[in-house]
Amino acid sequence: MDSKKKNFIRSIFKYGRIEIRDVDGGQEPFLYSTKNHGPGYVDVKGGVGIDEFFEPALDLLADIIVQDQIPIDIVIGMMTGGALPGYRLKQHLQERLNKRIVYIYQRGARKEGGHAELDTGDRNNCHIQEGCYGLVVEELVNFAGTTTNGVLYERNVKKRIVDHAATILFYKNPVAIERLKENSITLHWVVALPEVLDLGFQEGYINQKQFDQYTAFLQNPKTWNESRGYEFFG
Repeated sequence: MDSKKKNFIRSIFKYGRIEIRDVDGGQEPFLYSTKNHGPGYVDVKGGVGIDEFFEPALDLLADIIVQDQIPIDIVIGMMTGGALPGYRLKQHLQERLNKRIVYIYQRGARKEGGHAELDTGDRNNCHIQEGCYGLVVEELVNFAGTTTNGVLYERNVKKRIVDHAATILFYKNPVAIERLKENSITLHWVVALPEVLDLGFQEGYINQKQFDQYTAFLQNPKTWNESRGYEFFG
């Protein structure tokens, strides 16, 4: 792992972006947007006001996208957490690739009133053509449901070529990996949560109990939920 990546992981702990609860010791688990439960949460979107955390993350993500040579005409930020990272990534990529890249954002639900749009920024936009290459951006990917829904909407409704998505943090749990594979989505990320936990434990940011509980969840979130009496939603 290179030093830039290590320093970013350290910033997750330094700026209080991660919380791990002792669920087996009686603390309430986190409830994710998927309705599944888990012992930890990494508040990436809450770091948008901390330049020392946010800017290195997007610099690293831009490095990865350029290195992987992904064709991009349009960046789609997923509301709400992916909206600002998506815009900042667009700025980085536009400068590095020396080409116009359009930015839009996709809502979680259709707007009421107006044009009732789901995507914002593409209406009457002469710089967006049908069949252009898009990149969906999130701040983190846990179960990959939002990412998959976003990609499928761009493909099926907007008729864009969207085979890639990008995120700052990937939980890398087996449910997400399988969901992305089933929908032919290649995900690009700055750090995976197992890497964060490994370095955090090695350098004393988290203890053995915190490491074990979060790792057990990542290895099998279905079993982790059901063994504690929670319904699992996949």
